Amino acid sequence: MKWNKKKFAIKREQRQACLSLPGVSKFCKTAWAATVGIILCGCLLFWPTSERACREGVAEAVTVSWYELGVPGGDTLYFNVLSTDSTLGGLSTERETAQREFRANAFFISYSGRLLTAADSVTRPERLNRETLLPALQKESRLVSVRLAGFRRMLEEMEYYGRTHSVVDEGFHEVMAHNEWVKAQCGELARCKQALDRLLAAGGEDAYLREERTLRIRTGAGRGANEVSVACRRLAQRPGGPSVWQAAGGKLPDGCRRFRLNPFPYGWFHVLSPYYTWWGHWGWPGAASRRKKAEASPVSIRMKDGCPEIPLIQGAEGAPVFGPWRNLNGMWVGGRFYPAAGLYALSLSHASWPECVWEDLKAWVSGWRTGFRFDFTGEKDVSETCPVYGTYTRRDTLFYGQLAGSFPEGEGVMRYPDGGVYRGSWHAGIRKGYGEYTDSLGRTYSGYWRGDSLRRGRLRAKEGTYEGLFNRRMEEHGEGEFTANDGGYYVGKWKDGRRDGFGFSVAPHEVVKCGVWAKGRFRGEQMLYHSERIYGIDISKYQHVHKRRVYGIDWRNLRITRLGHTADRNALGAVDYPVSFVYIKSTEGLTVFNPYYTQDVRAARRYGFPVGAYHFFSTRPAMSQADYFLKKSRLQKGDLPPMLDVELSDRRIAAMGGRDVLFREMLVWLKEIGRRSGTTPIYICEPGFCQSLYAVRAGRVESLSCMGGPLRGIQAIRAFALLAALARRPGPRYPR
Repeated sequence: MKWNKKKFAIKREQRQACLSLPGVSKFCKTAWAATVGIILCGCLLFWPTSERACREGVAEAVTVSWYELGVPGGDTLYFNVLSTDSTLGGLSTERETAQREFRANAFFISYSGRLLTAADSVTRPERLNRETLLPALQKESRLVSVRLAGFRRMLEEMEYYGRTHSVVDEGFHEVMAHNEWVKAQCGELARCKQALDRLLAAGGEDAYLREERTLRIRTGAGRGANEVSVACRRLAQRPGGPSVWQAAGGKLPDGCRRFRLNPFPYGWFHVLSPYYTWWGHWGWPGAASRRKKAEASPVSIRMKDGCPEIPLIQGAEGAPVFGPWRNLNGMWVGGRFYPAAGLYALSLSHASWPECVWEDLKAWVSGWRTGFRFDFTGEKDVSETCPVYGTYTRRDTLFYGQLAGSFPEGEGVMRYPDGGVYRGSWHAGIRKGYGEYTDSLGRTYSGYWRGDSLRRGRLRAKEGTYEGLFNRRMEEHGEGEFTANDGGYYVGKWKDGRRDGFGFSVAPHEVVKCGVWAKGRFRGEQMLYHSERIYGIDISKYQHVHKRRVYGIDWRNLRITRLGHTADRNALGAVDYPVSFVYIKSTEGLTVFNPYYTQDVRAARRYGFPVGAYHFFSTRPAMSQADYFLKKSRLQKGDLPPMLDVELSDRRIAAMGGRDVLFREMLVWLKEIGRRSGTTPIYICEPGFCQSLYAVRAGRVESLSCMGGPLRGIQAIRAFALLAALARRPGPRYPR
């Protein structure tokens, strides 16, 4: 097209004439000024935040809360929550024990030190009046009494174990260490019980909530990193949602920076925010259903590339949501998304907008005058290979967090098809570092992961808490300790989720079980054999007959030279111990009598061995068995007490009516022998059977004594267990 110079000059003159008019000139200048102002405001609101500013704008918000309850007499009780079942959580006379700590991520949003964080999910009133507390105090008094009785019972059992064992026994130190802990718990429970009784007598008192808020800021990186604590106060909060805090000093702490928070309403985001555009995540028609679905879960929100590497607190509430220019567009609290508009309104709820702007301006000027330079640039100061935030889906699993090369890398949350959720560190797509996993049953595994499995950590379940080693199937395996909710305790070895190996266990209304476990059942004590112990043997016809040939016993040179394959491994030095006492089998059932009993008893007495007779129990009537034993046995003054040996199979026990029937029959035999012999008899059985019998024995016949462990062949038994049985309830002399 040919250039028309004359026509172009005429149009230029017309434009100049139009602009020379007063109204048009004023309108253009105003439009130009408004355009420049909008551009400047947009730069202030949406200018990209540097990744360094993002890293230095995150902190850890810690809220420590407790209730104080004054007690008549000057004492104070502390607890952390009034549960819905009218119990006081964490009741104690010491504040540190009753405190509840809540951690959350925090983000600075102003130069004056205001920050956003998550409020505690448990709502606590500032004051609990006595009418509300009185039912809880009554129930707590009953619960403390029950718990105190259980702990005192455990203390008695462990003190008895300490009297009947010595430091050479394996597990002795573990039992005594736990004994000291139980003593301290008994003292604490007794003080709580006394304080509760005084409170109930006075009709109760009001309880007041106390809170301490601290901001933990991590500065530096690597070995040079240090942690700084800053006191804070709460400005506003939404229960169970976001909360606004103010750092002490009215300014940003040293080394910290702020995030930019979009102040526009949620409906304006698709027009004014670069993140919510018509071509973005929510903008196109029909996106409302997708937005609603995404807001139901924090792991399903789609993040853009280029999001910064944020040092979030592991396992804490308050996950941020960023736009592609790293501005803060919202946060997740309690599984719910809170957009930036609501957060901005919450941050201004404690004061007017001009007051907040004035405070920010003063803080900015103060920081500039003292030499602190705020970062307004969007330049990256880290490598482009840093992980970015995003979502990752594979085989019905959904991941939200830091990604590197389309694989989880850094911090993130993974949801599995079975309902399990993992929150923690990742490396090359597998779990590595500290993390917490909650399965579909509500059990929480926490600790340091390696190779996508938890090697050592803590398991919290409804039964109690386990801390120790795990196998690849997330089962207790190796060394570990378990603390039950009722005060029960076990420390020792585990195998495939069950107690297996050496371990020590004690629980309310149970005896101390310190020894060998197999498949979750206690098999007996594991002795450490040495020459300073006192040993005895039991003798029957099997010590005389071998391959149809009859042998005598060399009583002059009688010694213990072998304990068995397992026991020999637990012996110090050579196994060559003198025999200190002898039990000789007399009868079995109603028909079997040991043909060597008489000569063995005479020989043992002649060579100076303390001797006793025992009866092998059968399923026949117990009274008849007692008559048969007393008829055949030769009991004399100075002999060891009669002993009942119970080694019935499960089939024979079921045939006679079950264990309850067997227990009653055993009690009949023991009572009859004790009445007619004038001394307290003892019984011996398998350790597991002995423990199940203990409850019946403790509740119905207190005078009976128990020796744990079968006496088959030449086996070592503890002399102190025998002597303690005699000394606990001594009876009259034997009949002549």
